Formats: sequence, C-alpha cells, structure tokens
Amino acid sequence: MRLFFRKAFIAAIFIGFAGSALAQAGAWPSRPVRVIVPFAPGGTVDIVSRLLADRLGTLLGQPFIVDNKPGAGGNLGTEMVVRAPNDGYTLLISGAPTHSINPHLYKNLSYDPIADMASVALIGTAPNLLIVNPQLPVKSVQELVALARSKPGTISFSSAGNGTSGHLAGELFRRQANVDIQHVPYKGQADAITAVIRGDVAFAFVTVAGTLQQVKAGRLRAIAITSKARSALAPEVPTVVQSGYADFDVLAWYSMSAPKGTSPEIVARLTRELDKIMKEPATLERFTTLGAEPSFLSGQAFVDFMVRDSARWGKVIRDANVTTN
Repeated sequence: MRLFFRKAFIAAIFIGFAGSALAQAGAWPSRPVRVIVPFAPGGTVDIVSRLLADRLGTLLGQPFIVDNKPGAGGNLGTEMVVRAPNDGYTLLISGAPTHSINPHLYKNLSYDPIADMASVALIGTAPNLLIVNPQLPVKSVQELVALARSKPGTISFSSAGNGTSGHLAGELFRRQANVDIQHVPYKGQADAITAVIRGDVAFAFVTVAGTLQQVKAGRLRAIAITSKARSALAPEVPTVVQSGYADFDVLAWYSMSAPKGTSPEIVARLTRELDKIMKEPATLERFTTLGAEPSFLSGQAFVDFMVRDSARWGKVIRDANVTTN
C-alpha cells in the first residue's frame, strides 16, 4: 500500500510539472518578445525581421521587438540567442551566413548554430544574379567560361567581401567551371556592383533586389540566376543549372530560431503563425520587392536543409582556403 501511494505521489508531481509547463506555453506570450537580428539595420534580414515581427505582434497580442546586434559577421547576435533563457522571449532571425557559412569561417565558435538552437522555420530564399559588364563580349555562362579559359588568371569578379555569399558563389563557379579567375573583395555589395559597371571587374554574383533596375537601364547584363529553377523575379534569365552546371544552386535564406530547450509548444505555435504570415498576399508582395521568395520549411526537414547547406559551403570554404582576414 505504501508503494502504491509513493508511486501515486510521484505521478502527481510529474503531472503537476507537466501541467505547469503546458500552462506556461499556453500563456505565451504574456509580455514583449525580443527578436535579435545579428546584422545592421537596413539590410534584407532586418527588413524581413521587421515585417515578421509586426505581423507576429498583431497575431499573438504582444509586441515583437526587433533588436539589431551586429558584429563578428553575425556571430555576436547569434551567440546572444544561444545563451539566452529558453522561455520563448528571445528569438533569432538570421540565415545562411550565421548557420551555414560562419562555422567554417570562424574556427573558434563556442557553439553550433544548428545543434545548439531550436530551429523554428525557414521562411524565405533569395537567388543571386550573375551579372557582367555590358561591354564584355559575354551573353551567357558558356561565353563567360570560354572567355575565362582563353585568358587564365586575368578575368576577375567582385564581391561584398571575403566569405560573403557573392564570394562563395564565385568560388563555387571557379571549381565547377574549372576556370582560373581572380576575386576582388569590396566593402559592400554596392561597391562590388559599381566595380562591374565601371569595368574594373568582369562579373559578380549579387542579390536581385537593387540590381534588376541597373540591368533594365543597360548598365549591367544579367546572364544567369543561381536558383535551380528560373525565378519569377526574373523569368527571362536562365539558371546556371540550365547553362550546364547541374549542381550549381546558390540561395540566400532567412530563418527563425530560438534557444535550445524552448518549449515545443511555443516552437510549434511560432511555426504555425509564420506559416500563415508567409501565405499572406502582403507578405508575398513585400518579399518580391526584396528579391526574395517565400520558402517554408519546419521541423526535421528544415534541420536537414541547414545541415546539407552547411556541408556544401564548408567544402567550398576549405577547398578555396577562404578566410575572413
């Protein structure tokens, strides 16, 4: 009889704790939620974050406050979320740089951005455009490859800096096309694009937003897009895959994460609300203006996506000996 009451007592305690946890998750959010963006204000990640924070606040009845914490290529803000309490009141909106690229660029990270966080959802992707100077006798990827092979070591491409997506796309292109090309890093994408317009470099991989206008004005020529399928953002532009490089798939991506151990109920609720937001016409329209496309993934499918992306960029970084210096 004593054993029976002891087991009943333990079971009651367990049920009480479980009920308390569920109640806490059910009451969430009961106060403002902090959304850390590990990059400076004004960029695509920041704009996406403010859009989502505004809608989440409306849907969930509490303010979602964007807090920009740039530094160390996004690592500063990311680590703040990794170390934050796992109560659902600190979230991260980031993407490929912090989760797929930085672990291979920064050798002394004290955390794993995938394993040490609760992954909420992938919310969008953005391809790059392969642009060339219009004066260059190049109107296709095949012609660019032929030109580079005819002048080994003399054709150059620009990027927003070492280790950026434009740099890594160029290194992937170098390896897959087997061409000897030179990388010229700049302090930002605007400078990298200007370098192509001036003819200081031959080509670059850049974001769609802010570039199509230059293409339409004739200051740049877009010869390919880096998504596997043609993009609705520039349907007339062929993909690098269609140009003969079947494994060339380069996408910027944006996601939400939370500290590891965050209640599954809170993660599930965030996932449901984000799924709703990403289907709203206003969201689709805003993403289009940013050169991005909604691409929703959650659960293990999202984790698997990040693991594959990280492995691929890790190989590119190692093969090209890319550093942040």
